[in-house]
Amino acid sequence: MASTTPARTRQTVAARKRTAAKPVGAGLDFEPIRIAADDDVEEERVPLFYIGDTEYTIPKDIPPGVALQYLRTAGEMGEQFAAPVLLTRVLGPDAYEALESSRALTDDQLQRIIQIVVDLSLGRGEKKEGKATTR
Repeated sequence: MASTTPARTRQTVAARKRTAAKPVGAGLDFEPIRIAADDDVEEERVPLFYIGDTEYTIPKDIPPGVALQYLRTAGEMGEQFAAPVLLTRVLGPDAYEALESSRALTDDQLQRIIQIVVDLSLGRGEKKEGKATTR
């Protein structure tokens, strides 16, 4: 009695191996993106404002995740509710509380601080490295 399974040929075995050997994402025009662990990222901070002689700083390079959080919160609740979340995350709770409790802070100063943080977080801040290039 003849077998009902097809005979294995070198060609079918080779085809099966080629199919199995394809890595995940094969045929796509990109490689997986590797993001460093947070422990591997050093954060350089720069002064944003002073209250008296006390310096309050922000990260020189604000991570894109901050912008994503701000945009999500603004979309869900509105910009007026997203600003405190953004300021707390960028300034840190101590600097935010210092602004909150300052009796000398003017409305113009607060608006300027908020605008700087929003612009830097969304990538609209001034860069001194040179002109942007388009690709």
